[in-house]
Amino acid sequence: MTRADRAQMTLDFAIGVGLFLLVVAFVVAFVPGIFEPFERTESGTQVADRLATSLSTDLLGDPAEPYVLNDDCTVEFFDGSGGSTDCRFDASADAPDGVFALDSGTNANVTVRNRGGDIASLGGTTLAAGDAVPDDRSVTTARRAVRLNGTTYFLYVRVW
Repeated sequence: MTRADRAQMTLDFAIGVGLFLLVVAFVVAFVPGIFEPFERTESGTQVADRLATSLSTDLLGDPAEPYVLNDDCTVEFFDGSGGSTDCRFDASADAPDGVFALDSGTNANVTVRNRGGDIASLGGTTLAAGDAVPDDRSVTTARRAVRLNGTTYFLYVRVW
């Protein structure tokens, strides 16, 4: 073989190695996500989304009017008074972890904030419940736009 007969081999090799590295990078990036639904942990995007949707469409209001929060149920949820029977959540639970029966290793924080990012209050009750959000762990956040007293707020559910 002469040098003129091998001109294409270097280019073919470079393209083949490049494609191989792209396939390896794709597999490494996406294979762990394939098994995520089968893990038995109670943390992650699914739990935060489930809690946020449940609170904003059912538990803190009327399912016929999703994303519109009832004043009394909202205050009862965040202050833990547990007096009303009209609300759709276990009023005897003292934190979001108890209301949603989360695993002992899973924590949640529920906060209603105004458009400026400040924690909202209603009738003297600060609309925040649950454990303090840690700075040293990965936290999953779900946000829903809700109406309360004719004003738009954001319901944040943080799970770790």
